[in-house]
Amino acid sequence: MGKEADTGAGGRIAALRDLNALLAIAPAAKRAAPLLVIMGLVASLAETAGISLIIVFLYAAFGQLDDTGTVARDFGQAAASILEWLGGPAELATAIFALIVMRGVIAYFYNRIAQGLGARISESARNAIHSEYLGVSYDFIRRHEQAELMEVLGTDSWGIAAAYNAFTRLIINICAAAVFAFFLFMLSWRITLIAFICAGAVSFFLERLSRPVAQLGASVKAEHQSMGGLMLMTLQGMRAIRAYGREKAQNAAFVKSSASARESLARMERLSAAIRPATEIGYLAIICLIVGGAGALKVDFHATLTIVALLYRLQPHLQEFASNSLFLAQSAPQLQSVRRMIGPEGKTYPDPGSLPMPETFQSIAFRDVAFGYDEKEALDHVSFTVPAGRTTALVGASGSGKTTIVNLLLRLYRPESGQILLDETDIAAIRREDWLRAIAVAGQDIDLVEGTVRDNVLMARSDANRAALADAYALSGLADMLAGLEYGDRDWIGQQGLNLSGGERQRVGLARAILRDPGILILDEATSALDTALEARVRTCLEQRFAGRTVLIITHRLETVRNVDHVVRIGNGRVLAEGTPAEVFGPHADGSVAALG
Repeated sequence: MGKEADTGAGGRIAALRDLNALLAIAPAAKRAAPLLVIMGLVASLAETAGISLIIVFLYAAFGQLDDTGTVARDFGQAAASILEWLGGPAELATAIFALIVMRGVIAYFYNRIAQGLGARISESARNAIHSEYLGVSYDFIRRHEQAELMEVLGTDSWGIAAAYNAFTRLIINICAAAVFAFFLFMLSWRITLIAFICAGAVSFFLERLSRPVAQLGASVKAEHQSMGGLMLMTLQGMRAIRAYGREKAQNAAFVKSSASARESLARMERLSAAIRPATEIGYLAIICLIVGGAGALKVDFHATLTIVALLYRLQPHLQEFASNSLFLAQSAPQLQSVRRMIGPEGKTYPDPGSLPMPETFQSIAFRDVAFGYDEKEALDHVSFTVPAGRTTALVGASGSGKTTIVNLLLRLYRPESGQILLDETDIAAIRREDWLRAIAVAGQDIDLVEGTVRDNVLMARSDANRAALADAYALSGLADMLAGLEYGDRDWIGQQGLNLSGGERQRVGLARAILRDPGILILDEATSALDTALEARVRTCLEQRFAGRTVLIITHRLETVRNVDHVVRIGNGRVLAEGTPAEVFGPHADGSVAALG
């Protein structure tokens, strides 16, 4: 369950602080905020002036311009002066109509500008979050659930526009209230004082009433995130769920989560539904109190009528102020999530490097490298060498640290201590783009994306021509598979390649690595799902194509090491042995032992 939202001043201040920081991604919106406020203020002035002229019109229509009451007399004299300045009742009616039209036109352009800016803010936020996901360290992404990352990118990013609109409207509400208060004070400071004291009491009551709404807003966000996680689990784990007959259990878990989200949302909406009528009743009570108390305070009827009219038009601004203030507090968790994802706090980023990748090198060396996942040690100060231009086998049982070594070579993570050297240069100092351009990996767990076979292979080299693709297809054994597909390499493979078998996915991964034409090739159990004949054929093709290049074979099967030049044996995150196959495995170097113990 999510942390409860702070609905008091702290929550609003936090929301405004986060919103101000986030507007840095959309400077046009930040610059336009004063314009929106001015437009709203002008609209409020037009509305107030229109109401005042309507009162003048009523005074003139009922012949009250010469009333003897103190306030009424002063207002009547002012009304007579306005009427004389305008030229008559017809001109007065025209002025009222013009003010109404002006307010409508300003409101129209305000809404157009605000909506356009809101769309731009949301777009900028989405782009910034997506860019951050791709640019931040892989470890940061790994430590967050996919459902949370999707929630921030797909849902919370839209909330910035709504919070921005609430903020600008909040300022307009305050300015409008100040304009109305000025006119009310000119009519009767005593009635105005009573009205604002009562309004403060109503606002305090509404604050107490709305507090659970904001708290439930954080709860709804957490429930939706939990439900999103189950959605991803269902879609991504469909094969496993069906293979183990977990359909009913998975569906029951989703139904329970969906019901919990519905109940949280329903509770929030029930409380929200009570706020508006409670607000209207509260301000109606204030108007009734003013009308009832006007006589006791000896306030003229005409002044009372004017005050009531102004208060009636002020009421929507006060209601909107309460609504916008509450919305900002409710938005605080979403704004905080977006700011946390965009901002650099608590994050690390891949080393960009500055040195070019050398055309030739002698070796890649791990020197006293240590690394762990969430305080769980994966590599314990390992040191070994991968000779350039030769084939090295990294051999070890599952969980021995082989994949961690691959991840470090791909610069997905940084070593916690020690160095990975290309000759005498730390690979972190080499330009990241250059290093990754020189390296390719094909593995047992192929990261395929939703799209066609061609889309996935072209991830290695988007500008590859048809001949290069055909060559990669042939060497990887993919050409035989494509011949049996209706649309060839334009066949849709589904999310994560679910439409393909394990062996077919591996062939797509191999074709991608071959198309890269790298100087350093990493094969992480890359042929383990192929049948024996196809595996032998593919390995022969790879040996011929990459002869003289640096090849690192990751395996737990000894039969794959018979033709390699160099072997590094790993166990429990440590280097157990290093040398030629004969030196490391002795009589078993020919592959007679099928697996490591």
